[in-house]
Amino acid sequence: MAGSVAGFVEPDPDLISPNPGGPEDPLGESILDHNCPPQRIFEPADVRLVIGRHQQLRREVLVEQALADGIPMHRRVSGGGAVVLAPGMLVIARRLPQQSLLGDACLCAIAHAVVQAIAACGGPPASVRGHGDVAVSDRAGRWRKVLGASLRQRQRHLYYLGVLLVEDGVPLMQRYLCPPSRQPEYRAGRDHASFCAALAPHGLRIPPLAAALGSYIGQLEGPSLSGSDFPDHCPA
Repeated sequence: MAGSVAGFVEPDPDLISPNPGGPEDPLGESILDHNCPPQRIFEPADVRLVIGRHQQLRREVLVEQALADGIPMHRRVSGGGAVVLAPGMLVIARRLPQQSLLGDACLCAIAHAVVQAIAACGGPPASVRGHGDVAVSDRAGRWRKVLGASLRQRQRHLYYLGVLLVEDGVPLMQRYLCPPSRQPEYRAGRDHASFCAALAPHGLRIPPLAAALGSYIGQLEGPSLSGSDFPDHCPA
């Protein structure tokens, strides 16, 4: 069932809403259900806040602001940091056999596929940074994040969840998210506005980008990934 984690007790049940579930759940966690397709790439229908499995809600989210605005808050099954899901973004969800890729190599492989999809759509040069992030360079030569991701590993499968910024999501981040408790080295202490970027100013649009992502990420399975096609760790 989407969003269920055996043995986990939610510490903030009055604030954290359960994942509504179903084959089109808003967090992309339907990929955990093996009766559902192994891949989903979709634009969120509304605004939601999602924290990582072991994060403290009030450390990551401006809870009172979210409550005042009626924004649902969820906890995902995987790790990673707090994110805003909203129209203008793309959620990338992928289930892979554990034997295809291991741990960080899975994050790297999908991040490289995202880089390829951006290039195929005529987007700016992009690079894999941090822990499975994708970033583009600004005019000052600083890497600015457009994709963040998390991973859940089980005995036989890996479950990848990522969010790609197509339209500008920074105003929502500034309104609802605290400075993250854990930051990649390349962030260098920057705030949301200085660290994150969007792809729409480079001419990218959601429908063709979603199609390209589906094609490139959909190829990531099977014997072609059993070798050393991707590094064990993404660059810092």
